[in-house]
Amino acid sequence: MNIKAVIFDIGQTLIYYNNPLNWQSLYSPAIKQVLSALSHDYTSEADENATKILTKYNTRVNYREHEVTSDTIFSEILSNWQVNINDENLQRTKEAFYGYFQRSTVCFEDTEYVLQSLKRKGIKIGALTDVAYGMDNKYALKDITSIKKFIDICLTSNDVGYRKPNTTGFLLLQEALNVPSSQIACVGDEEKDVIGANNAGMISVLVNRSGEAKNFLQNYTVRSLDLS
Repeated sequence: MNIKAVIFDIGQTLIYYNNPLNWQSLYSPAIKQVLSALSHDYTSEADENATKILTKYNTRVNYREHEVTSDTIFSEILSNWQVNINDENLQRTKEAFYGYFQRSTVCFEDTEYVLQSLKRKGIKIGALTDVAYGMDNKYALKDITSIKKFIDICLTSNDVGYRKPNTTGFLLLQEALNVPSSQIACVGDEEKDVIGANNAGMISVLVNRSGEAKNFLQNYTVRSLDLS
């Protein structure tokens, strides 16, 4: 293959999150952390109401292709709690909520080595990631602080306005990297990564560390990023 660029998904591809993909089971402790940050009393009613709103915007439960901002989601929650909607309270809410889920984020062992190897070969590197609950880039990109220097261009669903498998983000990266689609490999761990890459005319690579059967019509399947 004459590969000139590689586009990576981030979560569970470059970065390991010690959380389930669907955060529903962890809503309550995260909500408690938010209420504490706001100096607001915890009640079962506040928990239930916030859970309903979060579930509505949970793309693992209710699929949507367009992105919704964090301000939209958390303003709805604060309004329900009758907490003033201002920049300070929104920032406290986001830091507490996202911080709960980002406590144990680490790079996979093969991530940095592979990115370094690609850069040495002159291969351009992009990243395309869907954020959870409209997570602002300043929070989402914290996860790749240690490897961001290897990535030429990183786009989130906030930047793009759409979530994968919509091809908008793939094509925006293709244009920015200035490489033909047929010479771009897209590496991800989910079906939406494969479908988006295929529909954008790129080479789809599924990273399947578990080894269980997964056929999303990907062009290639790998058990690790490191193929050396």
